[in-house]
Amino acid sequence: MTSPSGTPDHEPETTAEAGPAGGGPAPSVAQGGPSAVLKGRPGFREPPEDYVKAAKVAPDHWLSVIDRHWSGDEGEPPPSWASLGRWRSDEHGEIVEWEANAEYRPSPDAHGWAPPVGPVDAAVQLVATGYASQDLFALMLADAEVAVCVDGDGGLAVTDAEDGTEAVPVFSTSPELEQDKLPPHEVMFVPDLLDRLPEGKEVLFLSSSAPVGQLVTADVLRAGKAELERYAALEDSDAWPSDPAPAGGAPESGADFWGTGPADGRPGFMTAGQLPGPEGAVEGSGTGPEATEDREGRGAAEDS
Repeated sequence: MTSPSGTPDHEPETTAEAGPAGGGPAPSVAQGGPSAVLKGRPGFREPPEDYVKAAKVAPDHWLSVIDRHWSGDEGEPPPSWASLGRWRSDEHGEIVEWEANAEYRPSPDAHGWAPPVGPVDAAVQLVATGYASQDLFALMLADAEVAVCVDGDGGLAVTDAEDGTEAVPVFSTSPELEQDKLPPHEVMFVPDLLDRLPEGKEVLFLSSSAPVGQLVTADVLRAGKAELERYAALEDSDAWPSDPAPAGGAPESGADFWGTGPADGRPGFMTAGQLPGPEGAVEGSGTGPEATEDREGRGAAEDS
């Protein structure tokens, strides 16, 4: 199955206003890039209340929106594709501009998919949208309990993946699913499935909640199971190896995570990990307001 891409299926509706609150004149020139839209003009995205309040305590700032599905190591700056865009506050703390991020990678929420029915189903949604790696997904699937599709004789069903690979389709089951609409299946753990898997056949995990799936080879699943067993043995013996040094070292201060650099006369998109210190924080959080009314993201403030 291929990963969806492009514009989210359902962008929140926006309403335009004549200008900034307080009766002042609307700004006439956008400070952002080509996608920037001033308040009161078509295409302006109305901010949720969290960002309106944050702008009050952060005048002359860009307030970036980071998709809530992105999660990295502590101190790791979000990648450019995890930012939906940003709002700009003026000197009065009023939001007057919205700039969408053309590099944004829509997450499962942005696509409008149903909530996943289990951890592996959640993982395949994240892999399909680029928010998780295929290696991590294979580890999660390696010892999971799944519903395995069977044929009329009770044997393992076989289908063709998009690339023509023959594979046994499996999925996460749940009491919440309409059982009479599910294909014939047998519930088993993946290691038991691998013991019964015909030679040359792979495993195709199909999401129960979204139009996506992930093909995983039997060899990768067996290697994943062995890796999980090794982790379990290390945990039992308290013999964990020391953490390896990060490849390439820490990013340099001021590194351009967008890869293109800011255009002349305007700041580039900044993310929470790039903020210089407490002066960039909003309401004491260090990463900006949580967008509880905008389920797609969380925010970070930056100086204009």
